[in-house]
Amino acid sequence: MRIFVAGATGATGRVLVPEAAARGHELVLHVRPQSRDKSPLGKDPRAKIFDLDDHDALTDALRGCDVCISLVGTMRNRFAAGDTYESSDIGSTRALAAAAKEAGVPRFLLLSSVGAGGAGAYLKMKGECERIVKDSDLRYTIFRPSVLVSPKGADEGHHGKRDDQPVMDIALRAMGVLPGLRGFSVDYRPIGIDVLVRTMLDVLEAKGTSRDGEIVMGRDMVKSS
Repeated sequence: MRIFVAGATGATGRVLVPEAAARGHELVLHVRPQSRDKSPLGKDPRAKIFDLDDHDALTDALRGCDVCISLVGTMRNRFAAGDTYESSDIGSTRALAAAAKEAGVPRFLLLSSVGAGGAGAYLKMKGECERIVKDSDLRYTIFRPSVLVSPKGADEGHHGKRDDQPVMDIALRAMGVLPGLRGFSVDYRPIGIDVLVRTMLDVLEAKGTSRDGEIVMGRDMVKSS
């Protein structure tokens, strides 16, 4: 399967890329020009280096791919460098969906967040990204993990490493013993990026279209890991 990965240089991408390659998939890795010299992927022969708002370059890179996986996402600490939720998340999702449709890519996997569409700028932004994908006419699956944790031994990377959240994890595990709250507890507990990645690839490799249109929650990821 030929997979286009947007956000390949981020914490999630650094786990997904080797796992997908180990499973025999052919990868096209998007790298921003700003990241070319900061990430080892900048010199990777599978990398395509351009900004996502370059529609022609994006469409060309997507041609022949079976799926577009979007792991794109910014953090508040990058706002000072000019990133915004609109430009980095919403704008990128809009650009990816439009180019995928034009390039004939049939499927889209979106990394979102638990609580997407809820209160606050971050969750509203995630809800808007989901809306764009749902309205794209592409086959899609949306993943809503909680706080992501990098695998042990993961390198920092130029976007940093996702650290353990032991206090949050303990509190939510304790909540899960209460009647009716187990599912909520699992959905909101910190989750390993490796667990998310394995679930994404398992969904992608599933035969048929049974996972199309599905929103995959934390409880589903833990169950399948």
